[in-house]
Amino acid sequence: MNRSAGPLEGIRVLDFTLAMAGPFAAQKLGDLGADVIKIEPPGAGEWHRSRPAADAWVNEHNSSFLAFNRNKRSLAINLKHPDAAQVVARLAATADVAIMNFRPGVATRLGLDYEQLRATNPNLIVCSLTGYGATGPYAERPGQDLILQGLSGSMWNSGQEGDPPMASPLYVADATAAHMVVEAVLGALLWRHRGGQGQLVEVNMLDAMIDLQVQELSVYLTGGVRPTRTAESFAHVLLTAPYGIYRTKDGYMTVSIGPIPVLGDILQSDRLRQMTEWGDGMTHRDEIRRIVAGILPQRTTAEWLELFASRDFWAGPIYDYDDLIADPQVVHNGSFIEVEHPTEGRLRLPGIPIRYSKSPGSIRYHQPAVGEQSATILAELGFDQEAVERLGASGAVQLAASPSRK
Repeated sequence: MNRSAGPLEGIRVLDFTLAMAGPFAAQKLGDLGADVIKIEPPGAGEWHRSRPAADAWVNEHNSSFLAFNRNKRSLAINLKHPDAAQVVARLAATADVAIMNFRPGVATRLGLDYEQLRATNPNLIVCSLTGYGATGPYAERPGQDLILQGLSGSMWNSGQEGDPPMASPLYVADATAAHMVVEAVLGALLWRHRGGQGQLVEVNMLDAMIDLQVQELSVYLTGGVRPTRTAESFAHVLLTAPYGIYRTKDGYMTVSIGPIPVLGDILQSDRLRQMTEWGDGMTHRDEIRRIVAGILPQRTTAEWLELFASRDFWAGPIYDYDDLIADPQVVHNGSFIEVEHPTEGRLRLPGIPIRYSKSPGSIRYHQPAVGEQSATILAELGFDQEAVERLGASGAVQLAASPSRK
């Protein structure tokens, strides 16, 4: 593994999270150089180890776990065991950040809430990630991605009049919340560096989804424009025609935005050439959509893209994953990387998207087996070999394990 230092080298992060949003956020901090210790229960370990999307497995690990858990070391500890408290206390004393996504009340019962942890380390930043907030009428509800999408109002912002609500094909609430956790942690670290102390940072998925829609909601709240679907299908309810997805002779393409008369020249449509006012793209959205949809099947996607590019009218292809990974810009950017894993072999995965000229992130640790680094981490915390073996024998800590698919 490449072990070059990143901008967060020297920062220790305790990852108490499971599923997607929390582990994804912790991985991003690890990619930037932080020492991320994944705290997970002995035995089967974290939830995603046995619950992959699409039931996709490589060898001993599954694809979902591999996606969110590189650049971490695993400490498998039973947080309910009485001997675990001494380990947690030493961990907290050495850490800079702790990230957790427990249901309300769980952290307190485990001795892990902010007030309890800051008694050990006042400089510790504790980031609590919840579905809806730590308090309030929805605090106990499950913070699941699809449920949050539905609650956010975003499902009505594409499609056509009469269509049912449309979910994103991405885990957009989880991913957005993960990015917000990273943003929040970096801000807290900078504030502490400037003379502050540790603090409690709270992120919830509902507010993350609201923040993601800052333009759409501002148009509604300040401009008084309510998102309204039209008879024809558009990719976004607030944008003017021809914004959307269209069938061509050999597939599909996107057509974004540009002057309607220019679009008329490209498509050889006199009716579109007549639409010279800025507001025509909104006023005549359905008509424009029907004209464009009727003409584009006459040529291939490649032919149309060449014509659109010649007039600087924004348009593009629609890729599947095979197309994406072969795209010349993606290849040029090095967006996907290949790494060796001791049990999974050679893996091709999305790389680190942020590039630093002087302190680049790196892949230093493979995705660990349950408790793979427990003994090493305990030794770093000052436990001698006898104490490590005692903790393992008592069941408070799992010292090592081979991953299992079942």
